[in-house]
Amino acid sequence: MSRAPNPIVATVVLSVIAIAVYAGIRLMPAGNTVSQSALDVRTLPEFSMPDLNGTDTSIQSWPGQALVVNFWATWCAPCLREIPMLKAYQQQHPEVQIVGIALDTGEAVQAFAEDIEFNYPILVGSGGFEAAAALGAEYVALPLTVFVAADARVYGTHMGELHAEHLEEFTAANAGLASGTLDFSAAQALIAAVE
Repeated sequence: MSRAPNPIVATVVLSVIAIAVYAGIRLMPAGNTVSQSALDVRTLPEFSMPDLNGTDTSIQSWPGQALVVNFWATWCAPCLREIPMLKAYQQQHPEVQIVGIALDTGEAVQAFAEDIEFNYPILVGSGGFEAAAALGAEYVALPLTVFVAADARVYGTHMGELHAEHLEEFTAANAGLASGTLDFSAAQALIAAVE
């Protein structure tokens, strides 16, 4: 004689499956640059976070400059590989402001920063998760980079390790937008095309 399945056990099993599917979807690597649609253009939101000296710094402290907002942590190997490239880019492109947002403890970042000698501002704290969401990230996996035009419109986000090609296309998009040879949608597409 067969027994009817226990409804509690069935509910628990279905719940576990649903959670696993949801977590798998949310944790899938994105890799490619995701651009905002022309109808859903975000602008740079207002938020402030402490810098390495503990001073609250607004993300809007660099009006009129294009931004590369890079979310990272001291324990993230791909994040650490990006830093020398970001430092070199900041040196070569003073018209762009790179802003690092460390999703880490202040002590860990401070110790790390003493060795690295950043040439761009670093903001620190758990507020970085909310900042990433405000900038258009659907979820946060590190490294995460957000590209912002000089007029404060957000081009889009890139989840995964950044490469020189991403920064080259960002530079080309900014130049095209400034000269009028590209409209915003075309500039977004240029950045989004980098794999």
